[in-house]
Amino acid sequence: MYSSSARIDLRHNNRRRALAGRTVTVGLAVVAIVVVGLVVADKVGFPLAGYGIGASNPTKRQGNGGGDSIAGERVFRDVTADSGVDFVHVHGDETRYYFPELTGPGGAFVDYDNDGDLDLFLVQSGQIGAESNVHRSQLFRNDGSGNFENVTVGSGADVGGYGIGCAAADYDGDGDVDLYVTRLGTDVLLRNNGDGSFTNVSREAGIVNDAFSASASFFDFDRDGVLDIFVTNYVVWSVQTESRCYGTSGGREYCAPREYPPSVDKLYRGIGDGTFEDVTDASGIGSARGNGLAVLCTDLNDDGWVDVYVANDQTPAHYWVNQEDGTFIEDAAVSGCAFSRDGIAIAGMGIAAEDFDADGDYDLLVTNIRDQAHLCLRNEGGAFADVSHEWGFGGWALPFTAFGIGVFDQNHDGELEVFIANGAVMRLAEPFRVGSPYAMPNQFIRRDEKTGRYEDVSHELGLPVSDACISRGVILGDYDEDGDVDVVVTNNRGPVRFLRNETTGGHWTTLEILFATNGPAINARVELSAGGETHRREVRPGQGYLTSSDSRIHVGLGEAEVINKLTIRWPDGTVGEWRDLPVNERLRYVQGSAQ
Repeated sequence: MYSSSARIDLRHNNRRRALAGRTVTVGLAVVAIVVVGLVVADKVGFPLAGYGIGASNPTKRQGNGGGDSIAGERVFRDVTADSGVDFVHVHGDETRYYFPELTGPGGAFVDYDNDGDLDLFLVQSGQIGAESNVHRSQLFRNDGSGNFENVTVGSGADVGGYGIGCAAADYDGDGDVDLYVTRLGTDVLLRNNGDGSFTNVSREAGIVNDAFSASASFFDFDRDGVLDIFVTNYVVWSVQTESRCYGTSGGREYCAPREYPPSVDKLYRGIGDGTFEDVTDASGIGSARGNGLAVLCTDLNDDGWVDVYVANDQTPAHYWVNQEDGTFIEDAAVSGCAFSRDGIAIAGMGIAAEDFDADGDYDLLVTNIRDQAHLCLRNEGGAFADVSHEWGFGGWALPFTAFGIGVFDQNHDGELEVFIANGAVMRLAEPFRVGSPYAMPNQFIRRDEKTGRYEDVSHELGLPVSDACISRGVILGDYDEDGDVDVVVTNNRGPVRFLRNETTGGHWTTLEILFATNGPAINARVELSAGGETHRREVRPGQGYLTSSDSRIHVGLGEAEVINKLTIRWPDGTVGEWRDLPVNERLRYVQGSAQ
């Protein structure tokens, strides 16, 4: 790791000069690691090491300060059958073992009709090739009571082709939330027409990404008041270049990403008239390649400009530092976030950024393949330290391959919990579920009050959290408007699952932070003080893997009876402040308004 003296100067160029000698050393070490990896690599796909359910045995919590006790509580209820959402993901034909079949699907909680409750958009994949148009993405409308109706027909949201993930934001500033759908092939930008329907405006908007894309995120990198789009492209792949790989038993299996060339991500700059300019090369983003699966856009060095972190699958992560002039410099190796502490380029899948250590900046949590700990990176002023094992993201993670991640306060005690979606990418020698060799249990993680470490408490909850599926995305939102955060899990080659939060006790608030145009104020930051505690959050619906969650900010307040102070820092740097606010209510704030 880097010394504290090397982290003092947050400006990229000064830090690069200060660490020039060290950068060369790190680079040589990285090259050595990569060479060793290439020597031992073969066409066996992903590693198949042993695993066991009993990898961890966390101590039961007897209380959590404001919500339920974990012992014996019913945290989530599976309400899929009663929700009205009957979506089943079709991933292709696994007898061909096409590599893209492993990735999806994603989805989004979004109030597309502006009626005040969350609707659900789910991305469909289908068969790879022309026949994939038979299977299309679907849109479900919330009737206001938590029940959903399939309104796909005639909505324009029925995107065909091999869909993978999506992002949601009001890119054109008309007050309606739009959708960006990543695909194997040309991506799709869906403009919300404001009448319950969408129009595919990709071509006229200048969206021409025809690669194997995965995640996308809306953000305003140049602070001109217009949203831009970052898209991760996974690998360079086609049916014609598909490799044939085999598992340790000798049978056909999905290949590892190392079998295909890494790709270049895309950056589109919003012009302000509903169109975009491809600035991938001009911005510097095109200068690096990687196996991009997830992207997170936030100001990591606290200079007021949004940076970009990309989780790459078995290639070094990218940390694009915003240079405030329309360009970025890739700084992951210098800043300590390209590899784990062991010098390993992890199989980065999903990303979350929260202030886990309550020191005022956003730390990173990146999910990983089995037999490796999840990567927890403590932010130290724009440089990072791997604290995965110190914070507990080790033993309990090893048996599982994790994709989606959702971080939220499930029980309103003021502490953040973590929901992790697991699913294998290679047949398991000892399946968790009969007849499904790729299925794995999902996990629910809480911080232990005594040790301060995060521990897996899934075994204490039982079903539905621990039921084995091939899970991919985690979508968070209060879909039934009862004041707590619910979870939707997307599953590869299976049905979506609705998990209703059954928490009792503890106070809360939900904050709707909007631009003057009434669209979600992406990257607006909130600092909230209540009951002697300070909570920091950001409008960042796109964190996770292939998904977009509720853009409203939810904060658990424990026993606090009043919010003493609320500060909102808008993306343009302006600040608003409010005091003595009620709890257990939904509060709405519009930039430039007294609300």
